[in-house]
Amino acid sequence: MNSSSAEGSAGRPDRDALWLALIIVAGLVLRAAAIAGFQHSPESDELAYRSMALNLVRGNGIVDGMGNHAMYNVGYPLFVLAPVFFFLGENLLAARLVNLVLGGLAVALTYFVAKEAGAGRAGRLLAAAIWALYLPASVYGVYLFKENLMTPLMLGVVWCALRLLKESSHRIALACGALLGLLALTGNAALCLLGPVVVALAWVPAPVRQRSTLFVLMLAATIAVATPWMVRNLRVIGAPVLNTNGGFNLYLGNNPAATGFFMSIGDTPRGDTWQALRKTGEVQASETLKVEAIAWIKEHPGQFVGLALKKAAYFWTPPFHEGKGPASFVETAVRILWAIQFVALIAAALGSLFFASLRNRTLAVLWLGIACYTAVHMLFYVIFRYREPIMPLLGVIAALAVEALWREKILVRRRAG
Repeated sequence: MNSSSAEGSAGRPDRDALWLALIIVAGLVLRAAAIAGFQHSPESDELAYRSMALNLVRGNGIVDGMGNHAMYNVGYPLFVLAPVFFFLGENLLAARLVNLVLGGLAVALTYFVAKEAGAGRAGRLLAAAIWALYLPASVYGVYLFKENLMTPLMLGVVWCALRLLKESSHRIALACGALLGLLALTGNAALCLLGPVVVALAWVPAPVRQRSTLFVLMLAATIAVATPWMVRNLRVIGAPVLNTNGGFNLYLGNNPAATGFFMSIGDTPRGDTWQALRKTGEVQASETLKVEAIAWIKEHPGQFVGLALKKAAYFWTPPFHEGKGPASFVETAVRILWAIQFVALIAAALGSLFFASLRNRTLAVLWLGIACYTAVHMLFYVIFRYREPIMPLLGVIAALAVEALWREKILVRRRAG
């Protein structure tokens, strides 16, 4: 190898790091602009997360504004909001800046997931740029939503799964388990990623005994992270659960009035008796609603299947909907650009199915992750923001497809020349 080629080879990682840094900065600027330009007061789930964090900081324990001790996932208020409020008081700007940092971390992790998926230099930088510039990722940083934390955690789990396809590593298995444990606390719907992780473990290039060891280590790490919270819930509410909204959410998605989208409990047959049911305790109320939802599913299997398919379609419906109230010119423009970005991402990702070079185990793991995450929401109900944590994976697949198309064009030109 001559000196010039050696310098080029050595310099490429530095150029990659520079381009990645610039992409991350661009993503941070967009997120900062959203924070500065979007006036928003916390509402709905945000109020619950805020009250959970504030009550913890004030010495009242983790309890939301309705008096529930475990209705909502604890991860985001515990790991993000509580530290901010402890050191800086109820500072919403500081909390949003932490969301901004988490957004920058997600951009970097998207790059590394793409790299682990086999993307070349252009592909992995494109994947990072897609997530840096994806408009909802910037706007949602303004909200005190758990998805801000779920996104980097889910990317971390997928990176571990892809890494395990290449090496039998106890360290990676433990890291994957710890991340799954954090997801169990933050947004347990994302535990569906255990599906692609298990598939990746089945494909680990190692004997069955060694793969079994990796699975046990991963499971042990997951349990170790989640168990303290479950023990707390056993003592406080009498059940070792991650949260008490499972039955509630299942009922909202499966009842005679269900539409597939989120609906108020007041709009269901349980509306008139909900307050009385709440007084039985959050564990009992959730269990009652779960039993009623399962009974409805058993009595109406055809409607259940049809509704589940509708939810899948709703989950991936392009964002052509309007916001609340009259929209400003800026909001209208952002929504139009968001719709264009979304449709382009879907089209590019689906394009990956047409490239033989991308029909491999790596892409299978990525697509399985998307399929499992979609399937979870087919059981419950759809809110458009719920799909945001999985969108970086779609961006990675889209980047791989674009890169594959570019390579094929180059190959055709060379053959023609």
